[in-house]
Amino acid sequence: MIETSALDRLRPGDHVCVVVEDDESRLRSLVTFIRGGLRDGHRTLYFGPAEPAIEAGLAPAVASGALRMATPEATYLAGGAFEPEATIEGWRVASAAARADGFTGLRAIGDMSWASSPVPGGDRLGWYEANVNRVFADGFAMAMCVYDRRLFRDADLRRVTWSHPATMDGGTDPRSVPLLRALRTIDPRGIRLQGEADLSNRDALLAIMENLVADTEPGDQPLTVDVSGVTFLDPAAARLLTRVAAAEPDRMRVVGAAPAVQRLLAVDGATT
Repeated sequence: MIETSALDRLRPGDHVCVVVEDDESRLRSLVTFIRGGLRDGHRTLYFGPAEPAIEAGLAPAVASGALRMATPEATYLAGGAFEPEATIEGWRVASAAARADGFTGLRAIGDMSWASSPVPGGDRLGWYEANVNRVFADGFAMAMCVYDRRLFRDADLRRVTWSHPATMDGGTDPRSVPLLRALRTIDPRGIRLQGEADLSNRDALLAIMENLVADTEPGDQPLTVDVSGVTFLDPAAARLLTRVAAAEPDRMRVVGAAPAVQRLLAVDGATT
């Protein structure tokens, strides 16, 4: 059973993959996350199978617009196929709308059970989960993607969990949540990483770094990657950071590395 205290540790900017193994754990996770959003003044969007009990139990939140619930057919698969770029843009629009409506944040819940069946575009699910991180990096929106272990092959689950900065299941230590957090910074302009970067979230880290570069224009202020909050970085993650930085030597630098992290980055030639 997933600890509710772990879900309560999540904050705007987080994008977590929640792997459930039974209906009770799934429902408990949904209710905990939704109630946390209502408590914190967030608009909460749930995209998944109909949940009439939740909708009825939280009718005032639905009526006020604080909680919106829709099926995958009306959201992820609205065009008859899964279109990752359109879905990512939809989250951007939803985040901007929540901000304009005076909410303190946006919570997104995606029950991804629909992806366990063959659907057009479903083969791009891993790409989507990695690249949607750019929506959450501004620290206003957060998301919980629910995957039912009973519906997915182990290989497919690994592919999507690696695309999330953090993954939770029944065996996750609540104190370790979230494993990695990535938030954009304005002054200096760049990104601040906190937590641990390893095999479990490497695809997410790569997408975050590549999207950071893609969102800049020539002549923009140089980018700063602040790793002062990184407590663990495996060699492959260090190589990833230095490879992206090396591609933009005049536009990106890594700062705040602890001695152990400095040694790893130095092996790959990073400037810190």
